[in-house]
Amino acid sequence: MNPGDEKELLRKEALAFLKAHTTGTFSTVAPDGTPRARTVYFASDKTFAIYFVTLANTRKWEDVQAHARGSFVVSEEKVPRTLQIEGTITNLTKTALIDPALVELTIVLLSNTNYFAPITRFSPGDMVFLKLTPTWVRWGDFSEGRGTNEVMRVLVP
Repeated sequence: MNPGDEKELLRKEALAFLKAHTTGTFSTVAPDGTPRARTVYFASDKTFAIYFVTLANTRKWEDVQAHARGSFVVSEEKVPRTLQIEGTITNLTKTALIDPALVELTIVLLSNTNYFAPITRFSPGDMVFLKLTPTWVRWGDFSEGRGTNEVMRVLVP
């Protein structure tokens, strides 16, 4: 298999993995430089962009306003795989109603019939719709027991 075909196969595998999950860890840097991480519900697209909502009075939003960069990780233990994303964060709140990612995100937020995402209990006026646009994406599949250099592959850039 040539390197281009292998990278495309890995890309498809990583995208399928991303689409199969609804929560991940979003990390930012606080205005004072303190690292912060939290679990968020998300939707994604074929470019590995991550879409999520937060409230205007949260530390997430405070961090994004101070530093419009963040990272995102989705992983699973049962089949040891991980997708790591770094990038820039954009506020899409003004265009949220016409963004197709919002429809997918709404489905994700309402998908758990026992416990809705906490954010669904708040006023829409307090919500901020954000997009993490990848500048770096790395996919790792440790299920075959190979070494780190053989399973951790950069997909973007």
